Amino acid sequence: MAEDAGARTLGGSHAEIGKNIRLIIASPVHLVRDGLAATLRRRADVTVVDVIDLDPHGIAKIAAVQPDVVLVDLGQTDPAAAARKITAVCLRARLVAFALDETDDRVFACAAAGFCGYAARESGADEIHRALVDAVEGRMHCAPHIAAAMFARLARLQRGLNPQGLLPALSSRESEILALVEQGRSNKEIARQLAISAATVKHHMHNILQKLQVRRRGQAVARLRGPHAA
Repeated sequence: MAEDAGARTLGGSHAEIGKNIRLIIASPVHLVRDGLAATLRRRADVTVVDVIDLDPHGIAKIAAVQPDVVLVDLGQTDPAAAARKITAVCLRARLVAFALDETDDRVFACAAAGFCGYAARESGADEIHRALVDAVEGRMHCAPHIAAAMFARLARLQRGLNPQGLLPALSSRESEILALVEQGRSNKEIARQLAISAATVKHHMHNILQKLQVRRRGQAVARLRGPHAA
């Protein structure tokens, strides 16, 4: 791709990582997953452990291997359904999408489902490899216009939840965490998605509860929704 690779990374510049990425590739198309596996096996820092479909047999392989990253073909797959299947058996794995239509709604759906990066449908092997490296290094891999749209949507969400500034202002990270809490995510799931520790999530939640003057997570969500929330 003509676009500079570093511009697609949130959180730092690209560098060779010091560990080997244990990878499982998931696609319903044999030709796609086998071809991509052959290409990525040429990378010194990638070990393709297996290629699978996201059927019960494939999910069992993920459970047994506990890979660092699962690279998921989302060309025709629902991101939330794929993420649920994988995280049910392997919470530690980073989820990276490929063959994705690079539209705001499609990428946001991936982020909401727990994916930490993606390679667009037209991406080549280099772009996919960079997405894998970013995933294990805790960086978000996305196009600049997608990152801008994400920040804009977070800002609109914050204004909508607290339009008159009547509630204590949450930091961007606290708002992000509370949005994931609203989706029913646990601290461990939030930590994995945001590439931070569970202890850090717990610390942020403590600050959120203090700022909103509530004792429980559900009360925090209801407090931001307003006085008419259930």
